[in-house]
Amino acid sequence: MNKTTSCMMALLTVSAFCGGRTLAGTLDAPAAVNSSTSAMWTLNDIYNVLDTRTTNVTRRTTVFTEPTNGPTVGTMHNLNDIMALVTNRAAVAKTGQTPTVPTVSSPTPGMDGNLRIGVSWPNPRFTPLAASGDLANQIRDNLTGLIWARHANLASNSSWTTTGICTWTNAFDIITNSAGFFNAVNYGGTNDWRMPNYFEMLSVLCMKYANPTLSDATGTNQWSEARGPFTGIFPGYYWTSTTNPYNSAQRMGVSLSVGSSLADRAYNSAVCYLWPVRGGK
Repeated sequence: MNKTTSCMMALLTVSAFCGGRTLAGTLDAPAAVNSSTSAMWTLNDIYNVLDTRTTNVTRRTTVFTEPTNGPTVGTMHNLNDIMALVTNRAAVAKTGQTPTVPTVSSPTPGMDGNLRIGVSWPNPRFTPLAASGDLANQIRDNLTGLIWARHANLASNSSWTTTGICTWTNAFDIITNSAGFFNAVNYGGTNDWRMPNYFEMLSVLCMKYANPTLSDATGTNQWSEARGPFTGIFPGYYWTSTTNPYNSAQRMGVSLSVGSSLADRAYNSAVCYLWPVRGGK
């Protein structure tokens, strides 16, 4: 069988697996086996990165040589193993701090700003789902995949509050009630907005900054109205859907001033801002 016939049979096989569609590309290796350019990640490499959340695994940089022995137990992983990690482990992101944050005269070895442990942020960190129209009011966090309302103080337009701060009960009403300004009017073109939980609220913060503890769209500067992509951000406490594990009658809030948490000690009378989110599994 010549090379042309072999390639045609391979393309037919790929086409069958893709519903009869022929995909653009090539089945050839990116380079000859005697080139480092031909190196590709192994399933074991990918598994180890997902398992340890480190990024210090490097591809082969030398000429490929045939292994003298086959894989042994514990040295190989299949796609099922990898999927189990992808769907059952949550990556912990970097906080955003650097050696200069917090500002100290002699940084303590091991402090967060020195180690900067965690998954690196993408750039851009935040992007709207569309450049204009309703979808422009949905902002995706490219680190977590969560989608946040572009306007972080729409509650100020509701009948419950004129300042944006509201009680925990009213916060749910503002999102879901027919008189609210999110699901009732399909804000951003959708009606599945909800209150973020405690960890989701923390995930959006950038601990490199204060007032607010939030980055801009790129993830490399502090948020401002001019830099976007959000609007209406206030450096105060925002409600979460999570209750205090010590006392479920108390509700948890997160500060966009310094990233601290709040347990509602005033019970039904405490007020915070509201910033809905959607997505997440």
